Amino acid sequence: MECRGPLAVACWLLLLLLLLLSPHSHQGQALRQIPPTQVQERVRRIQDLPAMHLSNGPGQEPVSIMIFNLTKITKTSSSFEFRTWDPEGVIFYGDTNPKDDWFVLGLRDGRPEIQLHNHWAQLTVGAGPRLDDGRWHQVEVKILGDSLLLGVDGEEVLHLRQVSGPLARKPQPIMRIALGGLLFPVSSLRLPLVPALDACLRQGNWLDQQAQNSVSARTSLRSCAIESQPGIFFPPRTHAEFSLQDIPQPHAEPWAFSLELGIQLAAGSGHLLALGTPENPSWLSLHLQNQKVLLSSGSGAGLDLSLDLGLPLQLKLAVSSVVLSQGPKKEILAQPPMGLGSFLNLWVHQQGRLFLGALPGETSSASFCLDSLWAQDQRLDMDQALSRSQDIWTHSCPQSSGNGTDTTH
Repeated sequence: MECRGPLAVACWLLLLLLLLLSPHSHQGQALRQIPPTQVQERVRRIQDLPAMHLSNGPGQEPVSIMIFNLTKITKTSSSFEFRTWDPEGVIFYGDTNPKDDWFVLGLRDGRPEIQLHNHWAQLTVGAGPRLDDGRWHQVEVKILGDSLLLGVDGEEVLHLRQVSGPLARKPQPIMRIALGGLLFPVSSLRLPLVPALDACLRQGNWLDQQAQNSVSARTSLRSCAIESQPGIFFPPRTHAEFSLQDIPQPHAEPWAFSLELGIQLAAGSGHLLALGTPENPSWLSLHLQNQKVLLSSGSGAGLDLSLDLGLPLQLKLAVSSVVLSQGPKKEILAQPPMGLGSFLNLWVHQQGRLFLGALPGETSSASFCLDSLWAQDQRLDMDQALSRSQDIWTHSCPQSSGNGTDTTH
């Protein structure tokens, strides 16, 4: 049996523990009493601890909160493994006082960022490699004297000096650590950051377990056992909406507006998208049914297009027509003069919306993965949606199966 990699220490400690717990006899004899398969199985259990998904929906609520008694602290480091395709969000937050002694480790543009506010220092600094590549990375945060160290995959990427004091001498002896969220308003951050992070965390080793008073955790919204790929995944009955005031605006002369969806996976029946208002959400809509896309307008006119997964699906609106195309295929829905007049008013209507996924009140079985979502040639970010279902995967999709249509996860 070999002990290598980031879990080597845990591996050797386990072997030592097995020796100490063996019957009082010759060490060689004691070790032979434990079958190698059992030793390997116990090490495998350490390595295969279940991962926790960090996102609890679109807000800033953490998925877990741990409380430590600093007067009992003997270890001042925390480590974990981390995987994501999401370039921005909160990994963990810690404080003894949310007003004047707090710490945040997050991602910005895919790279680690530390925000820190205490008696010794107030700063925001980014360092290290991009971590939004979908691979597992080992991360360690350590307080050493007055210094704070950040390590990634066994290498020190940041060393901040004169930014901390001994944990045991904090004015408040209780420290909170929150995973995947914040315990104060987002506005209290030194530099604005979208808290929600579509990421998985495993093998967390937080400060000193002997000093931990309590832990609370919410039910995870999704499993990290599923292999993922970049994208946006809408499970059945999920939805998101954007205000038309918040996305790129149509061209004025001549009036034109375009949407593009990179559909990688699709199954079931239900809406893909719609343009409308909360009271009338389907002035113009795309509906998924039997691997076809059905386009319909409020006037009752419609058309359909067979869906080819992997090719961008484009919807182009003009004053007199709506064009639905994918690759060489194109269908045109002609509108009579002034037929789109009321539709164009959506962009001046305060309640004008772009809906994605199931419409309000709809019982939809449609699930789909988008590897891209564009409006007027600009990419839309699900973190900027006006509202969205908690179950949406904002930056990842289930990995494609052989036929490219399995979205039943």
